[in-house]
Formats: sequence, C-alpha cells, structure tokens
Amino acid sequence: MDNLWDMDNLWTELRVVAERGEAAWPALTAALFPALLPIAARQRIGRARANEDAPREIVTRVLEQLHAREFAAIKKLCQLEPPPTLGAWLTVVVRRAAIDYMRGAPEYERATARRDPRWISLATLTSSAAARGPDSLVEKRDELLSFLRAAVARAEAEVREHGDDALARLAAEWAIPRIHVRRLVQRGAQYLRVIDAVLAGHSYPEIAGALAVSRREVELTVLYIEELLAARRFAL
Repeated sequence: MDNLWDMDNLWTELRVVAERGEAAWPALTAALFPALLPIAARQRIGRARANEDAPREIVTRVLEQLHAREFAAIKKLCQLEPPPTLGAWLTVVVRRAAIDYMRGAPEYERATARRDPRWISLATLTSSAAARGPDSLVEKRDELLSFLRAAVARAEAEVREHGDDALARLAAEWAIPRIHVRRLVQRGAQYLRVIDAVLAGHSYPEIAGALAVSRREVELTVLYIEELLAARRFAL
C-alpha cells in the first residue's frame, strides 16, 4: 500500500468505477483485495483474530460497503477536493469494517449494564465447569451433541442432493453466514470428534494427539464450533 504506483493504479480503478459503475467493478476488486488483506490482517479484533478467514471476511465487508448503493462511497471519494491520501482513507475503511466484524462475531457479546463484553465458550460445558448442576450439565451436553450431529447430517445430505448449491440453501434457511455452512461441510466429522473429546474433559494436547492433528487445529475447530452455535443461537 506504500507503493506510489499501487496508489496511482487504485485511484485510476476507483475513478473508472465512479464513472462506469458495475462494468469496471471486477477490475477494482482484483486490485483492491490483495492490497487490503495486509491491512485487515493487522487489525485488533480480539479472539476473532484466531479465525484464519478473518482478514478475508473483513476485506469482503469493505468491498460490500464500497459496492453498496451503486458505489456511493466510491463516488463520494472521487469527488473530494483535494483528494485524500488514499492509503490513509482505505486504512480507516478497513478499521471500521474490522470493528464491525469483531462486534458481529457470533461468539462476541457486547457489554450491557449488567455484563462486561465477553466471549462465549464451550468451557461452560466441560467436566470442570461447576456453575451448573450435574443434571443440567449432562442435559445441556446431550442437547449440544444432538444439535451438532443433526447439523452435520443435514449438511452432508444437502451436499449429496444439491452439490455446490447446498451452501447457499442452508445459509439462507438457517439465516447464518455461508462460511459456517462451508466449514460444517468440510469439517463436520472433525467437529463431532473434537466436541466429544472436549465435553469428556480431555485437554487440547490430548485431543490433538488422539486425532493426529495439531493443537492449533483443535483450537480452531473449537472456535468454529462456538461460532456456529452462536450463529444458530444455540444457548450455552
């Protein structure tokens, strides 16, 4: 983003979109996406940063905002006199999108008068959680496992019947971002193996060893499960 040629090139693409609209949009997205990814990767978004897809999702939000209302933001930018420093302008746009992404993360809950901001966690359902009574804890675990198994089975069935269209169909039906459905399709079996082990009280290193994956992979799987549960409004 510090390269002057890159800035000149982006300005040119932005002005063409302001003039020609949709026909010029693909060229701008091709130039903007790789330019914005490093900025998105540097954003402070709390635990949401553990999501390997976070920078791409932030950039996607930026592109959606720029595309909205017939490129209103781009047209306004190109009309400013004198023109702002483009790198600084884009950094602000990315920062705002990152904040929105963090606040909208399924496992993030905003502060209220009675509660500080917090991150939802499966830790409340492990064998070490003492806040619930034994019966309540067992019931909630069973409910969670049934919920997740049904979701995995449904995703697999949709893919068999509808192929690539399954992602959009389920995302629309469940009113959740498509990425949760894609992960469910790609990682469903691992979701179930990891959740079984987590709820049984095994540590991440133990689970990683048993499944022959890295501890990082286990952590990401737990994070993705938590995000799916929150997106589907499953109360932990």
